Parts: sequence; C-alpha cells; structure tokens
Amino acid sequence: MERTLNVLKKNKLGAFLFSNKEITIDEGIVKSLLKPRVEEGYKGDYGRVFIIAGSKGYAGAAYLTTEAAVKSGAGLVTLCTPKELQDIMSIKLTEAMTLSYEDTEKINNLIAKSNVIAIGPGMGNSRLTYNILSETILKSECPIVIDADGLNVLQNKLELLQCKNNKIILTPHYGEMARLTGISIDEIKEDKVKVAKKFAKENGVILLLKGHRTIITDGEYVFLNTTGNSAMASGGMGDTLTGIIASFIAQGYEPLEATYLAAYIHGYCGDKLAEEMFCVSASHLIQELPFIMKDIISSKQS
Repeated sequence: MERTLNVLKKNKLGAFLFSNKEITIDEGIVKSLLKPRVEEGYKGDYGRVFIIAGSKGYAGAAYLTTEAAVKSGAGLVTLCTPKELQDIMSIKLTEAMTLSYEDTEKINNLIAKSNVIAIGPGMGNSRLTYNILSETILKSECPIVIDADGLNVLQNKLELLQCKNNKIILTPHYGEMARLTGISIDEIKEDKVKVAKKFAKENGVILLLKGHRTIITDGEYVFLNTTGNSAMASGGMGDTLTGIIASFIAQGYEPLEATYLAAYIHGYCGDKLAEEMFCVSASHLIQELPFIMKDIISSKQS
C-alpha cells in the first residue's frame, strides 16, 4: 500500500480522495506500479503459484485459472485437481505441473513452499471442497485467493477466515456476496462500497467485489476499477482473474496491490479486444495478456 500512496503523492495520479480513502485506478497508476522483467531474472524470481481447482464437468475452470497464472508471468505454476482430470490437464497445460487431490504429501509440500495459493474455481459446492479449503487455510503461511466454490462453502462459516496465517483475498460476484453476507443483491448494489468495506474490515480480508466498476478494498482503502465491458460477460472470466491475482502475488506484489492491478489489467485486456470483437472469451483474454502487459511496460519506459 505504501508504494501506491507514494506513486499517488509523487505523480498526482488517479482520483485520490484522502477524506474517504477512495482511489480510482487509472493507467498512470498501473504504469507506475507494474514491474519490468530484470535482465538476469529466472523462473524462481517470479514465484510459485499453487492452484486447487476443478471437478468432473468443470475442468475448464481449472484450466483457465492455471493458464492465466502462467500467461501473466508466474515463474512456476502447479494445479491440483481430481484424479480423473489430471491426465487431460497435464496434456493441455504444457507449461504447468499437475497433481491430484490424492497426492497428500506433495500437496502439503506445495502448501509449505508456494508463494500464493488460489482455490475454488470449479471445485463444486461440497463437503470435500470445504475440507480442502479449511486444511489449506490452517496449514498455509502464504496469501490465499479464494474464488467460486471456495466462496460458496464459506456461507455461514466465515469464522474459518479467522484461522488465517496470512492475507486472504475473496473475489465474489454479487450472487456470491449475497450468500456470504445474507444481504440481497439489490441491497448490495445500492451501496456496494459500504457493504464491501464493512465486510472486508469485519473479516480481516481483501475483498474484490466483481461487477460494473469492480471494487477492491481491505476495509480501509477502496480501489475503484475503471476497465472492463459487457463483451466480457461470459463464463471463465472470474477464473481468469483469480489466476492473474495469484500470479501477481507470486511475482512479489503486495496482496492488495496485486488484486487491484490484476482487476485493471484483466479489464484492460477485455477493452482492447472488444475494440475488434463482438464478444470476448476468457481464452481470448488469456492469450492477449502477455502482449498487453508488455505494451503497458514499454509505454512506461519510452
């Protein structure tokens, strides 16, 4: 957070309202914060991402989350998925490693040595998902990004969040937020900043509330995203965002910083693609990610 505040104060970038600590993310902020690759860098410098995702019928969620983490620059990415999906995932994910839920020893090893864990996409709203999530929260010392079914199994079980050993990032859409809070979608939309900020503060988490003008907050500061469009309204976009957030944390960004940067770049990619496309799929966006990030960094350096 200190890096963001220094950028805002030094360059007078973004609409920073000191009275209520709201920051509108713009391209200037992102250019100032996005890090170029160092000449002597190697894969270990760009972090280890451990993704727990997928179930029968929802292999795509696991694939998209993992591929997004790879394409947004993570050094090493491993997917943990059900045994019946592992073979196909290992074929499709040529730049990531895979293991199954049954590989307990390897899972514990990865939980211990990863820089970030992303969990939930496509796992199913089940007791198994809850058990895996609770074990991960209890054992992990690194930040955890929780999305999709990882959020669904937290309904009426938010006390689990108090067991965390590091930052937890929750990424709900309005429906998931309604289930987490018990507040209707209409009520959330009426004052989404207030609802998001209150929830983040009470639960000690970073919250990314998806929607038109996505909100990111840690309960103190609020970041308002300005990118994204309705051409992106398709399945898999949330999984993709989860992978990008995890990737940025692994690369050394602070969790809050990683979350709002990921939201901006995710939407910015969609905006660029929508200039030429009627609808934008998650796969389109993932393929565009490294080019968009290069363009942003190059324009900063020129």
